[in-house]
Amino acid sequence: MKKFATASGEPPLLHRNSANLMQSMLDEVKNSITILPELQALIPTLQVSEYEQLEKNIRVDGCREALLIWQTTQRVIDGLEDNTPLNVLIDGHNRYSICIKNNIDFKVMLREFPTLQAVRDFMIDNQLGRRNLTPEQMSYLRGLKYRNERQAIGRPVQDGLSAVQNDAEINLVERTQDRLAKEFNVSPRTIHRDREYSEGIDRLTPELKRDVLTGKQKLSRELIRAVGRAVPVGDTPLSLPELNSYNESASSDTTEEAVSKNEAVVIAIKEIVSQTTKLDPASPTFQKACDELITMITEVKQMSC
Repeated sequence: MKKFATASGEPPLLHRNSANLMQSMLDEVKNSITILPELQALIPTLQVSEYEQLEKNIRVDGCREALLIWQTTQRVIDGLEDNTPLNVLIDGHNRYSICIKNNIDFKVMLREFPTLQAVRDFMIDNQLGRRNLTPEQMSYLRGLKYRNERQAIGRPVQDGLSAVQNDAEINLVERTQDRLAKEFNVSPRTIHRDREYSEGIDRLTPELKRDVLTGKQKLSRELIRAVGRAVPVGDTPLSLPELNSYNESASSDTTEEAVSKNEAVVIAIKEIVSQTTKLDPASPTFQKACDELITMITEVKQMSC
């Protein structure tokens, strides 16, 4: 049974009526919810029409689905010597904001996780299971899942490693790519591109990131992947004008780069043919596989321009 603690960290006093005790603890949780920006960023932003429809439904029917809360401490979050209890929201950010705005009651469900990394894994998998994702959101989340797993199991390949260490790291990367490719019914190369795409998306300003992932702002995936490869982590996020300037400066390809680009197009076309032969209309993932093919064809079209 879930062990509760009050906001002060002290165990609650015993009451004769355990139901009242349970409700009292849940009410305290609801009044002390914490939102971590890095976890909220894992939630794909709803389009304006979707958010408005969700708000309308909640105002009419109430918040029928419970918000998921991770009970933890500040120490688990940042590793510092601070055991202050925290009730972290991990699912239901849009519903929570709507309920607070309209003074609507909501239910909470408590979940236990050992680490912040485990919460990230859960949230990414939870979002990937949704049906209303745009192709951009799907690609971003797959890339994020790959990066999250690589962070959990080992470091990326680095120039300073020995040959033996490099071989081991490369094999580990390949195994992760192959496993995720099988899980999502795409090619390992697609997972690699998704990783670069997610890194590029994370180099954009929050507003531009939201517009790209919801499909409101159309940008070349190759451009976003190039940003992910070239722009260092920690640099100032790029706005749309800055991204366009970056694109113009990077578009002066040499002859060698143009040849490499043509080779990449040929490889991508071969992947499209390979994925097409694997299509099975009876498969439950048929629709997602078709969407992925459309995305791959669009990318090849953009690469050849």
